Amino acid sequence: MATLGARLRNLRRERGFTLQEVSNGSGLTPSFLSRLERGIVNISVGNLRKVATFFGVPITHFFTDELVPHGIVIREGARRLVEGAEGAVRRFSLLPPEAAHLLAEVIEIPPRGASGSFRTTASRSIFYVLAGEVRCGLNGQVVRLSSGDVLYQRRSASLNWSTEGGAATVLLFSLQSEER
Repeated sequence: MATLGARLRNLRRERGFTLQEVSNGSGLTPSFLSRLERGIVNISVGNLRKVATFFGVPITHFFTDELVPHGIVIREGARRLVEGAEGAVRRFSLLPPEAAHLLAEVIEIPPRGASGSFRTTASRSIFYVLAGEVRCGLNGQVVRLSSGDVLYQRRSASLNWSTEGGAATVLLFSLQSEER
């Protein structure tokens, strides 16, 4: 866990400021700021507020790790609907908005349902069949998948889905969103 001084030093370096510039903007001496960054001295709430104001961040910025839980539970009923409506193909996000660097979704395909064709732009993604059977059109090739099967996609592709049989199908879809 980073100390307050280490967080201050990281913020200062990320923004490209010298100790003198932070001193000029906050009214604290460069010597004090240097000792604070090295964990030699403590800072009052009033002076920390001055530093936070200089950087344009809330005072809580320096305590983020202590304020954010190590894990977040998203209950099934609280999943965010990304696309679709009842009786049609629906996509639900499995992650909170702050996990924007990842994409993990549950795709529900109703009985005798089908998706439109879409193109994935990710170089790598997975589709894991949680329940049911599905027919996948992958760049014109037909692949049938059952519960427990995984389609690992290695390149961007044109995809469409339709259910096999009379049961709904549930897929887990994941990729790194920077590749979307």
